Amino acid sequence: MKTSTLLILGAAALAAPAFGQSAAPGAAAPAALRDGPRPCEAAARAAREATLRQADVAFWLELAACFNDSAGDLAGSAKEALEERAQARALAGEQYQGRLEACAALGHGTYEPQVDPGEFSPHVTNPWFPLVPGRTLVYEQRTAEGLERVEVTVLHQVVEIAGVRCRSVREVETLDGVVFEDTVNWYAQHLSGDVWYFGEVAQHFEDGFLESLEGSWRAGVNGAQPGIMMPAAPAIGAVYRQEYLINVAEDIVMVSGLDETVTVPLGTATGCARISEWSPLEPKDNADKYVDPGVGIILEVNTRTGERLELVEIR
Repeated sequence: MKTSTLLILGAAALAAPAFGQSAAPGAAAPAALRDGPRPCEAAARAAREATLRQADVAFWLELAACFNDSAGDLAGSAKEALEERAQARALAGEQYQGRLEACAALGHGTYEPQVDPGEFSPHVTNPWFPLVPGRTLVYEQRTAEGLERVEVTVLHQVVEIAGVRCRSVREVETLDGVVFEDTVNWYAQHLSGDVWYFGEVAQHFEDGFLESLEGSWRAGVNGAQPGIMMPAAPAIGAVYRQEYLINVAEDIVMVSGLDETVTVPLGTATGCARISEWSPLEPKDNADKYVDPGVGIILEVNTRTGERLELVEIR
């Protein structure tokens, strides 16, 4: 084995925390993670610890694969694995800060919404998010990779989740005609008119093969909690969780505008709401969604890249 490889592996071993020690300098031991009356912040710290450890696990597994590759460049692979671990650990810090911001915006307590199944219906008539069985909304955007197309179809299927009867909505995403994501989402409407989100099964494909179910969750399973997809009466400044399963589904939204005018290929709409969406899991990928009452989402703008996913067809 080359000296450079030994140096890299030695540095990696020294950098990795020993079992039972914190993966972050100054981080609290597990028994001290719960912060009294601030469980939101305690959960953020615990999630950071888990993510740091996951980065180390991924690093060592990558090295294990390198050792089994007789034709590979061990030194180069080890260096790349170290860089990836550094990036993953940096992301853990950014996610932690995002979760702290969420705690400040949403409150410092636990997030455990009380759900009475008898107060929900699969018939979603909220004008800001109407779900008409059989209707399909088609969106398109041109990206550096090609033409992305998203077809959102409201299914006739109703499923029960955590005792609540939910409407199924299928979302198929393609790039130049090739499917890369196929998701089924579940929604129900509360007596108040608010539309709640109860989970999703997200299938991610690569080269025609199922790659992962990343981002999938279901209310009531493994601590997952439902959230509000669309309030009955959006009010500027309102902030709420759309979903909650730590390190899997943490989207948060704020109503950032009302009475907006938006132009998409289908025409110009007035009186639209602007919903700003972000997630601690992806701190750099925020989006503004524009909602036309009676139709639903007609435009999504990536606030970092400026890419526009526009409604092009209703059928």
